[in-house]
Amino acid sequence: MASIYRKKNSPYWFIQFIDGDGKRRNKSTEFRATDPGQTVQARTLRAQMEARELSRTGMVGPQGGNWDAWVPQFLDRHCDNLRTRERYADGWKWIALWLQVRKLHSPRDITYRNALEYIDWRTSYKKKTGKTVGRNTAIFELKTLSMIIGEAVRLGHTQANPLVSMKLRKDKAAKKPELSNEEIIAVKTALAEEPEWMQTAFEIALHTGCRLRETRIPLNCVDFTENKITFPSPKGGEDRAFSIPMPTALRPLLEKIAKAKQTFTVEFPFQPSRRWQQFFIKVKMQHLCFHCLRVTYVNRLRRAGVPREAAMRLVNHASDLVHQIYQREKVEDVVKWRDAVAFPTGG
Repeated sequence: MASIYRKKNSPYWFIQFIDGDGKRRNKSTEFRATDPGQTVQARTLRAQMEARELSRTGMVGPQGGNWDAWVPQFLDRHCDNLRTRERYADGWKWIALWLQVRKLHSPRDITYRNALEYIDWRTSYKKKTGKTVGRNTAIFELKTLSMIIGEAVRLGHTQANPLVSMKLRKDKAAKKPELSNEEIIAVKTALAEEPEWMQTAFEIALHTGCRLRETRIPLNCVDFTENKITFPSPKGGEDRAFSIPMPTALRPLLEKIAKAKQTFTVEFPFQPSRRWQQFFIKVKMQHLCFHCLRVTYVNRLRRAGVPREAAMRLVNHASDLVHQIYQREKVEDVVKWRDAVAFPTGG
């Protein structure tokens, strides 16, 4: 299938694909690898090229709607947020492969029963690395297919959507732990041997609780006069942009970055989350991930006595329910209330 890759000394993503003559081609996408937005566009192009390859191998049938003719365009039209679009496009790539394997050439071929089979197929499909995905990923991709078939109904490619309101049990997500002081020191020590972008991202997230993608802050959103930081593109898109007071511990780092005349605080490589996953495996801390820094920050705000409303504002949580998910009560957190309730003694 089509794939994108980097070339040494080139700022662009390149794409490898099979053309209409069955020959393998390589060419520049003209999308810059250092720009997250253009990286999303390169991945979207890859998904479109893969869909074309699948259509030439018999995935598309003569009746009931040509998948390749309208699904990529629908996803582009449906998703305003670039990262959401990328997620749907990646899900469609796997759905399209399954449609080819099962010879389901049109929306009319989809039934509730064969859709349920997708979960077993997807969770047993081994990548080149030998790894498989979890049940929750497969369920998300099925919901993507349901959304697509809903559009097929509106376009007249099929009469009904058999996947509406699928009752599928998700696996309970593992709770992400918070980092202890010892783990923070160990990670910082190990990061001394890693690229600078990782060191910077870690410090920003440690002191603000922001997500990995949010550590890429435009320098024009760092106000040294008013001593505040603005996150212009957090999870949820630009409509969720928010500002926080600049943590005192971060100011020297941000001043150093500004002095170097960088446009952003960090520039991500390809698949930065994967790089962090590999790092934690390397330092034998597989139980951790980058998002644990957000859990750590939320819990330390609580232990410092910061009111919940202020803590939610600092980490851009929109609801109490989401905020509570991050809280980890320990025995030592409640020991001061050990004798808070008194009862009479004696008979």
